[in-house]
Amino acid sequence: MTDHVPTEPEWTFEAALARLEEIAEALESDGMELDESLALFEEGVRLLRFAETVLAGADSRVRQLLEQAGGGIRMDDFPDPL
Repeated sequence: MTDHVPTEPEWTFEAALARLEEIAEALESDGMELDESLALFEEGVRLLRFAETVLAGADSRVRQLLEQAGGGIRMDDFPDPL
């Protein structure tokens, strides 16, 4: 027996939002088993946290660009995303 741990696909922000919409529609539908609902809810929470991280990075980047003294724009290297 192997200890295979499934990995998440390489998500983009847009792909995560699209998947979150699919999950919301599925959870709003009738007839879903409790275990399936919980699995989708867990996936949704992971995707939401990913999306929040991406948005926080974008917000930080915009702030760095806008908060330059004298109105100039300074481009800095940003750390790699998580």
